[in-house]
Amino acid sequence: MKKEEENELFPPHIETYQKLGEYVYVSDLHQGIERVENIRLATFLAEKTKEIVFILPIIQPSMKNSKELREKYLPVGVKENKNPDFYFRGRFVDGKSMLNSELTDIKKSKRNIQNRLSFSQSEDILIEIPLLYPKNIIDEAIIGQLNSSKHKHIVYVIYGEELFMYK
Repeated sequence: MKKEEENELFPPHIETYQKLGEYVYVSDLHQGIERVENIRLATFLAEKTKEIVFILPIIQPSMKNSKELREKYLPVGVKENKNPDFYFRGRFVDGKSMLNSELTDIKKSKRNIQNRLSFSQSEDILIEIPLLYPKNIIDEAIIGQLNSSKHKHIVYVIYGEELFMYK
């Protein structure tokens, strides 16, 4: 692997990351209420794919020296004032869980899934969907959302103990 390619797969200053298990690294700057949930989601993704997942720093614009911190600790390509949760396979991934959502009628269920597929923070999404959602509804919602997007995205779906990938 060329040095440039290797650098694209790792965020800067990985020496500041804490290793959790075999494949998950979490930034010391990833704090707040999302931390526990993001560790759980990243661990699932990493264990299923047997690949490294980095949980990126959360650097809010209101933080002192935020511009310098973003330049130093975030990989090149993170949108200004955005904080993607993960760096996986050289791409930015936002983590979301729907475990607290309720199943309503089919049309609302599709919309409920699609509403969580906002690509404003990142290129890709890791979303956990409860088993009460029928798989065919999930497929229709995600494929419809991806087909309507101008850009290429990947959606990783945690569904029970399975991981599905949509492109």
